[in-house]
Amino acid sequence: MFKDQKAYLQFLNITSDLICLLTVYWLIIPFFLKLAGLFPSSFFPGIISGPGIISGNNFCWNGCYLKLFPVFIFTPFLFMLMFRGYRKTGVLDTRTILYQTGVICTAYIPVLFLSFYFSLGITFKEGLALAAIPSCFLWIILVLNRLHISFFIKKGCSNANIIRHILIIGTGKNAVSTAEHIKNHPEYGLRITGFLTDKDDETGKSIVNKKILGKIDEIIRIIHDHYTDCVLCPDYDECAGYHEFLVNTCSIIGLDFAASKFTPPVDVIKNKYVSSESIGNLQLKLVKFVYRNPWQSFLKRIFDFIISCVLICLCMPFWIVIPIAIKLTSPGPVLFRQKRIGKYGKKFTLYKFRSMIDNAETLQEKLMSLNEMDGPAFKIKNDPRQTITGRILRKTSLDELPQLFNVFKGDISMVGPRPAIEKEVSLYRPWERKRLSVIQGITCFWQVSGRNTIKFDEWMKLDLMYIDTWDIALDFKIFLKTIPAVLLKKGAY
Repeated sequence: MFKDQKAYLQFLNITSDLICLLTVYWLIIPFFLKLAGLFPSSFFPGIISGPGIISGNNFCWNGCYLKLFPVFIFTPFLFMLMFRGYRKTGVLDTRTILYQTGVICTAYIPVLFLSFYFSLGITFKEGLALAAIPSCFLWIILVLNRLHISFFIKKGCSNANIIRHILIIGTGKNAVSTAEHIKNHPEYGLRITGFLTDKDDETGKSIVNKKILGKIDEIIRIIHDHYTDCVLCPDYDECAGYHEFLVNTCSIIGLDFAASKFTPPVDVIKNKYVSSESIGNLQLKLVKFVYRNPWQSFLKRIFDFIISCVLICLCMPFWIVIPIAIKLTSPGPVLFRQKRIGKYGKKFTLYKFRSMIDNAETLQEKLMSLNEMDGPAFKIKNDPRQTITGRILRKTSLDELPQLFNVFKGDISMVGPRPAIEKEVSLYRPWERKRLSVIQGITCFWQVSGRNTIKFDEWMKLDLMYIDTWDIALDFKIFLKTIPAVLLKKGAY
């Protein structure tokens, strides 16, 4: 697991731990104390007869409990900081899970005990019991949460900021041993896309159940066909003659490049992120030509998740009215599903409200002469395939509302280059493929600068400018600028 993967995983653990602590504090403890008040007085005589639940002065909602809120929440994180719980390792193995959850719950028990003991006027044993039971619930929740994260990392289904898909250069001894190590440790979040070779007779063969996909000089074509975000040269001597070519290619496309015994050339990596990494016993230098700070990447995902949830709820009337309008004005499904190309070429299904007749895609070839966009993109101002409802949806951009569910799932972001179809991506020039080096989005510079009135080359340059100047503040600015752009229907058709 590379350093940026570990950092992202740490932020994910911290945030999920905070959610678990809030759940226990606001839900489980009040429910448990309310339940305790239903038992006979012989179970907890101090609670029943003291200034607690039965007296009508509910402990959970009085000033004492609320004042203790910061102590309940931040003491476990203080213990984790003291015992370096989050820095122990980036991999969620069984030992790490037990260690981290044990530290948090060990900090939680004495805080609960002291608050119950002094506030409810109960005995030592009663206070210990009341503290231990919610802490056990907290431990179970924390363990289940970490097992959930670990499961999706091992299955390769988790967020793209954790999983890395590696294209290995070479087929020698170091390449094989590195591939075996990656295969035997899926919890590291590394996956093998395949191998490239410099020999004519090796293409199509398999190493560690992964195919040799082609020759090294075919890397651009192979990257187009196979989801890859990192190129790895485990043996410097085997691919020494290709280093300059590979570095330049990764720089143009925006892929990560890692190699052993490698000193990155200054002219290529100026202002780029370089780190020392390891895969088993193999020591590497990793160059990230498109670097995203893990903390800002995590904030971006949190922003996407919250905004998509809020907008999905706020748009509830549209989820009812628009499907009815689509059904009344044209036959066919309500949703239009289309395969799009996401980050580093990963395919996903994009959702939109259907704005055209049901067989619109099959008619596109006949309408190519009417295309008003240059380059691979296809746009027609008065597209004859649009339905009556579809014209309104397109003008108001309401056809794109279902993409909020793509954002919720993590397929795309609220802000990022628009995801293209595979046919368009296949016609990209190498420098244009760099727009695939970040997560794609609903809105970006193109949407707020005129959309369909902008020529294709300018569109690509705007996306590359976004990639090269990105920070979380830029996403907020573009998101806010999108609101008037949509309301004024700027460049929409």
